[in-house]
Amino acid sequence: MKNKLVLLFMIITAAVLGGLLGNLCDGVYGLSWLAYSKAIGLDATTLNLSVFDLTFGIHVQMNVAQIILLALALVVSPKIANAIKA
Repeated sequence: MKNKLVLLFMIITAAVLGGLLGNLCDGVYGLSWLAYSKAIGLDATTLNLSVFDLTFGIHVQMNVAQIILLALALVVSPKIANAIKA
C-alpha cells in the first residue's frame, strides 16, 4: 500500500513541478525546449437521454519537462518506498 501511495505522490509532484519548470523555461535561451507541449483530447460532447444529460470530455497537455520528471519519478519511487519501509 505504501508503494502505491509513494508512486501516486511522486507522479503528482512530478506533473506539478514539470509544469512549473516548463513555464519558467519558456523564454530562456537553450532551455525553451523543456516548455514544448502538445495537447491531445476530446472536446466536450453531450449525450441527451431525455431524463438526464451526460457530458464527456478529456484534455491532456504535457510538456517535455513533465515527461522527464514523470520518468524520473517512476524510477525513483520504488527506491523511496523501500527506504521508508526500513
